[in-house]
Amino acid sequence: MKLYIDLQGASGAVYRYKLAEDRDPRTTIAGNFVFIDAQGVVIYAGEANNLHGAANRFPEAALKHKAEYLYTRLNVSGASRSDELQDIVAAVSPVMNKRR
Repeated sequence: MKLYIDLQGASGAVYRYKLAEDRDPRTTIAGNFVFIDAQGVVIYAGEANNLHGAANRFPEAALKHKAEYLYTRLNVSGASRSDELQDIVAAVSPVMNKRR
């Protein structure tokens, strides 16, 4: 898988995410994250005040939806994180972000 991926939001904005090796962000900084399958499909998009916990739902994503990779994007501003998350979810409609 690529070291970086660019995800385009519904607004047309492009966001660059970096691969978290071993699914470990290795940081406690706030940011956004996505789980990706082998075909590059976004399975889940999320935001966190501490990216260290970004992989909490990864086992579920891997088991149910074959997620293989975790990508992160540092983004300290809470408002920016939320806007970015909504933009990406609106564009790619990740299966784990859909309301039940």
